[in-house]
Amino acid sequence: MCSSNLRFPAVLLPFVAALLFLSNSGGPAANGNFYTGAPSTGGGTEPTCSVCHNSGSFGTPSINVSFALDGTSADLTEYTPGATYRVTVAIGYGNIAPAAYGFSSQFLNTATSPATPVGTPANPDGATRISNGSANRKYIEQSSPNQDSTFSFDWTAPEAGEGTVSYYVVGNLVNRASGTGGDNGSTSPTIINLAEGAPSGTRNFAAIPHTLFPNPTNGAANLRVTPTTPGRYTLSLISLDGRILSSQIVNLTAGSVTLPIPSQKVKPGVYAVQLMGANSRLVSRLVVQ
Repeated sequence: MCSSNLRFPAVLLPFVAALLFLSNSGGPAANGNFYTGAPSTGGGTEPTCSVCHNSGSFGTPSINVSFALDGTSADLTEYTPGATYRVTVAIGYGNIAPAAYGFSSQFLNTATSPATPVGTPANPDGATRISNGSANRKYIEQSSPNQDSTFSFDWTAPEAGEGTVSYYVVGNLVNRASGTGGDNGSTSPTIINLAEGAPSGTRNFAAIPHTLFPNPTNGAANLRVTPTTPGRYTLSLISLDGRILSSQIVNLTAGSVTLPIPSQKVKPGVYAVQLMGANSRLVSRLVVQ
């Protein structure tokens, strides 16, 4: 939802801004304008919508992304090759609520030069569209300014061998007035790095019964688990961009046990708590306020 950087006589600027805003309100990539902050096809980096939408009082957009597989939603840190996820992008605000929300995003393999699109987006909800870019890139973005702050679509992960996938997302908070004045766009992208996991069927993890509390938390949290199999497990706290913030080995016996999560050491945001054993695993969403 950003306008192009063009020069016009001053008397025409209000009209030009309004026209460009209206043309991009249905998704900038649909009009050949790319604002995800990701590596561009020609070298360099795409801008973000803050180049135009930067004078509002809504605060910086916050972005939360969840991936649902087989009806279970999680903050993903690795993908299963070939699996199809239902992706939900939620845009938040910092100060006051905007009149509407927008976003733009794409999945890339940044190990290649230039970065190449990976996976297949499909089945967008009514507020979302999939737009074509150059070099076969697919942009997932708003289809119109949305009063609801969430957008959903399917994403089928690439087949085995692709490696790490990076999902670039920017958000926009708008007042729905003509032009871009009074809006706030992301100044930098949210980047979620998804490591390549084992293909479906090669690792069948059993679920681990658990409770994560308090959640949300203002400090430390606790994970109460009842492991299906005693043994050695790795307990990790992971950011949405895939960074492991803490990791420790724990030896669990049969029965219920409570494990402390060092969330008092991190900034407010959304994190993934992962407990992984040889044959069982859990991933749970933790909100730190």
